[in-house]
Amino acid sequence: MIDVQRTGPDDAVAIVAIDRPERRNALNGEVIHGLTQAFEALRDDVSCKAVILTGKGGFFSAGADLTTFDGVGAETDPNRTLRSLAAGGRLCHLLENLPQITVAAIEGGAVGGGLGLAVSCDWRVMASTAFAYVPEVRLGLNYGWNTLPRLTRLVGPAHAKTMAILCRRHGAAECEAWGLADRVTEAGGALAGALALAEEVCALPRMAAQTVKRQVNSYATALGENVSFADMELMLVCMNDPEGTQARAAFTKPKAEGGRR
Repeated sequence: MIDVQRTGPDDAVAIVAIDRPERRNALNGEVIHGLTQAFEALRDDVSCKAVILTGKGGFFSAGADLTTFDGVGAETDPNRTLRSLAAGGRLCHLLENLPQITVAAIEGGAVGGGLGLAVSCDWRVMASTAFAYVPEVRLGLNYGWNTLPRLTRLVGPAHAKTMAILCRRHGAAECEAWGLADRVTEAGGALAGALALAEEVCALPRMAAQTVKRQVNSYATALGENVSFADMELMLVCMNDPEGTQARAAFTKPKAEGGRR
C-alpha cells in the first residue's frame, strides 16, 4: 500500500505515496506500518536529501479508516486501540524528525490523520482544489497523534480551534492565508510544486540545511518521543461517550442504509 520512488538530481528525492485510492488513501494498520518502514529506511539513507509524501488517485489521505482501523471501528478492545494510537503517534514523530527536508504534496483532501501526517512535514504544497478537514469532533473523538500542538504552531490557537472544533472544510487559499499551506499550485500540480521545492533543497549544502531543520524543530516543539498518554486516554474516554458512539455508527453505516461515507 506504499509506493516509494526516487527522482531528482542523483535520485536524491524520495517520493513516498500512499497507494490505497479505492479508500481515498485512508490509514489502517497496514498503511501506518508501511509508512513507518519506508521512513525508517529513508532516515538511514544518506543519499536521500528530501522526502515528498503524497497520495495516489488524486487524494492525499482521508484519515483513519474507521471500518478497519484496529480497535476504533469495533470499539471492543482498548488495548488494541492504545497500540494503534501509539503506532500513529510514532509515525508522525518519525516523519517530523527525519533528517531530510520533507514536503507534503496535497491533492484532494488532507483529512483527520491525513492532516496529522501533513503537518508533521516541514512544508505543505496544496493544489488550488485541495482542502483540509478535521472531522474528529463531529465523530465524537478527540484529535490525537499530537497533531493539535503541530497544528497550533502553524495556524495559531484560534484557527486551530476553528479547524478542530467546528469541523469545517478549509480550502487551499484559506490554508495558505492561515500559514498551513506554504505554496498553492494549480489543480493537479501539487506534486510538481513539491518537487520544485525538494530540488531547490537538493542544490543546497545538506548538512547545513538539516542542522537548521533540527534547530528549528527543537525550538518549536515540546513533544515527547511517542504520542502522549493523555491523547490516548482521552480517545478511550471519547470512544465510550454515547453521543460519539452514535455519530460513528451513522458515519460507518453503508450508504444504502442511510449512512455517510
